[in-house]
Order: sequence, then C-alpha cells, then structure tokens
Amino acid sequence: MKNRKASKAVGVSAVPVIQPRLLNVRSAAQYLGATVWFMRTLAWEKKIPHVILGHRLLFDKADIDRYAESQKVPAA
Repeated sequence: MKNRKASKAVGVSAVPVIQPRLLNVRSAAQYLGATVWFMRTLAWEKKIPHVILGHRLLFDKADIDRYAESQKVPAA
C-alpha cells in the first residue's frame, strides 16, 4: 500500500467571499427571523428604509439591525 499524505483542507479558498450589503425580501426575513409578508409590510408602511431596484425590494443589513434595536423592550 502506498503511504497517503494528508490532504489539504476541503472548502478552504483563497478567494474572499463577498457578503451582500443589500438583502432581498426572503433573505431579509430570514435575517430578522420574520416572514416575507412582514418585511413587505414594514417597507409599505415606511417603517424601515428600503431600496427598490426595478421590481426588486431590497433591505440594507444596517437598517434591519437598527430596526431590531428600536423594537427592543427594556428590562424592568
């Protein structure tokens, strides 16, 4: 039998993974832990800033984080 050398780590890449700044409705809902319709309602009621590119409704991660912070109820 041949002596096998340890193989290189699987899945390690030299190319950096680019994280999108803007999330579509489905991704934004998953990020916030909400439903797609809840995210759409937030945008329609102008409760959270959003971007419309063509027919796409997009949310900035920073805006989602700010919205979540603003909804926190302080501890007693």
